[in-house]
Amino acid sequence: MPVITIYRKYLKTGDLANRWCRLLALPLLLALASCGAKAPESQQPTSRGVVYHIADSDSALAAIRHIHNQHAADPEIQITVVAVAGGIDFLLDGAKDHNGNTYAALIDGLMLDGVKFEVCRNTLNARNLREDDMTAGAEFVDYGIVEITRLQQEQHYAYIKP
Repeated sequence: MPVITIYRKYLKTGDLANRWCRLLALPLLLALASCGAKAPESQQPTSRGVVYHIADSDSALAAIRHIHNQHAADPEIQITVVAVAGGIDFLLDGAKDHNGNTYAALIDGLMLDGVKFEVCRNTLNARNLREDDMTAGAEFVDYGIVEITRLQQEQHYAYIKP
């Protein structure tokens, strides 16, 4: 039952003092009712998205296939790939798959379509690699796991780990 209907019902009953107390309580009731409706616009996600967590480059080909399929089925969805640990290897400049194809050739089109490939700087530092060692177009985040968490909590991205 809507708050205003309940309020009107109780406003009609009781003595005059009780009615005035109830009348003065209306703004408070309306404020409380609106609090549970939905989060403020500033906290609403602005788009739909998915984050792919790559921690092992052996899963990179499967992830790329999934991303191609997902993007073909839903071109409006935001897709971010976050590579950490051994998962950054497929984003090394010149890296090749088991068939000898460069990964760059497989992901360039995805990048042009807006798919982000983010590399963990913490992993780069641990492996004595530089940002220049990575494929062109890769973006960088300080900590990959923190970025995955942020995308899930703040942007409400779905999580996929192929």
